Amino acid sequence: MAKENMSSCDGERVSGLVSVIVPVYNAVDYLEECLESIRVQDYSDFEVIMVNDGSTDDSASVCRRFAEIDPRFRVLEIPNGGVSAARNTGIDNACGEWICFIDADDTINPLFISRLIDGACSTGADICIGSFHYGDVLARAVKMGKAPTVYSPEEITSLGLYQKLYVNMPWGMIYKWRIFGKGIRFRPSRRYEDLDIFYKLLLSSNYVAYLPEKLYFYRQHSESFMNRFTPARLDVLDVTDDMLSYMTKYHPSLEVAARDRRFSAHFNIWTLIVSSGVDMPEAASRCWKVIKEERMAELLNNKVRLKNRLGALASFGGKRMVKFLMRFVK
Repeated sequence: MAKENMSSCDGERVSGLVSVIVPVYNAVDYLEECLESIRVQDYSDFEVIMVNDGSTDDSASVCRRFAEIDPRFRVLEIPNGGVSAARNTGIDNACGEWICFIDADDTINPLFISRLIDGACSTGADICIGSFHYGDVLARAVKMGKAPTVYSPEEITSLGLYQKLYVNMPWGMIYKWRIFGKGIRFRPSRRYEDLDIFYKLLLSSNYVAYLPEKLYFYRQHSESFMNRFTPARLDVLDVTDDMLSYMTKYHPSLEVAARDRRFSAHFNIWTLIVSSGVDMPEAASRCWKVIKEERMAELLNNKVRLKNRLGALASFGGKRMVKFLMRFVK
């Protein structure tokens, strides 16, 4: 049971209110900067739900300090259960008509909320997505004023599956509450939780607006999960298998795109296993089986990005050929 420093809204939605959900776990080095970037937003009608996921550093103290100085901030304390559980706790305790997520080591532009709200309201879209800056140093200057592009749910999901547009993250965008009101939640105890949920959120919307402005500043860490190989990386195989099953059953027009994303994941994991020198024959065999099954379709599909098509082509030369070519690819 989450403990909070203010009463919940008992399921009532507050019109115009944005519920900003910040999952917090041992982020004391960056947390104050993150929360301050939210506090100074030019759109003031928001609440910040800081979900302290059993931090063992001073993160909880930082959260409590912000809650004391600004009544829009509140803290929920939960036992450590991972980022998915923290986000779900935030969703379940949100009062706003709108939802957005911000990771505790990132920051946002002062116009982040207002630009996304304007983009959603001006187009009537349930979701508005902004672009982001990715790197070691967080950017500050952002060019504003571009009109959003509006996509159907199928169009933008297809772009995400083909990796033409980066939309498979929960942060950097704003959602109408009604999408989560359908019962969609992050799946706990599985990595790649972002990839596991993004298409369900997009396909539950009426329209999706996209702003090319870099409103979200994503801090890159050299020791992050995505920059090293661990057995947990294998979760992406299940995630993309489930994704294909979902599309086949509910959105057959996106099945081919889902097959490409599944091919990409399996090819990437196979190369990681090989380059890391780990002994995982079953996982490697599983990946190679999908590569062989899908490689011809990858070559014939002109929507597939060049990197995937080159990987598919190289696989026809066998594992040794791919291993040889990997020596020249960083």
